[in-house]
Amino acid sequence: MYRLSRFTSVDGVPVREEVETWAESYFFNLMNLFNAFLSWVDVDKALERLRQIPFAQLVQEELENESEEVKEIAISKVMELLEMEINYMEAYAQK
Repeated sequence: MYRLSRFTSVDGVPVREEVETWAESYFFNLMNLFNAFLSWVDVDKALERLRQIPFAQLVQEELENESEEVKEIAISKVMELLEMEINYMEAYAQK
């Protein structure tokens, strides 16, 4: 069966920058949504709740019709951004 991807691939390899750009946009859209809820609790509670969100699973579901390589790139980028966000919030909580 032929799959139509939303990402460009060159010689069967997805263009990493394109997938990472999508992942960044997806992550920040999720964070905008979650911040509407997390802004009502203190930073420590927000961190606890943020850690419970299954980001990798959300990306996996969003990209269910994409190749495993695309999913791996996107999940890696989202998890990197999540780690940066958590580190930032932890630093803020200790101020």
